[in-house]
Amino acid sequence: MTLCKEYCNEPEFKETLRLIGDFWTLRIIATLESEDLRFCSIERALGDSNPATLTARLKKLEQHELVARRVDAGDTLYTLTPRGAKLLPIVEQMQAFARTQS
Repeated sequence: MTLCKEYCNEPEFKETLRLIGDFWTLRIIATLESEDLRFCSIERALGDSNPATLTARLKKLEQHELVARRVDAGDTLYTLTPRGAKLLPIVEQMQAFARTQS
């Protein structure tokens, strides 16, 4: 049986595709790979985001438990959750694929 016949119509699979297919999701995940960051640091690392879009995407990632938000000594920090870290191999595979496209 092909993968699509087995998975493509499952609601969970569709929701996952919607989430990780968003332009910002995997970029935010990759940005948080090695350290907790403040909003402005994430914004700076991405380079081409606007605050409203980034705020909305971070909230969505929090709702899906991929990113956690915490306040530490007055600073709000975002961190990758264990669930979010499971997406890092996908990011790495996409980066490897992108390198072959030039």
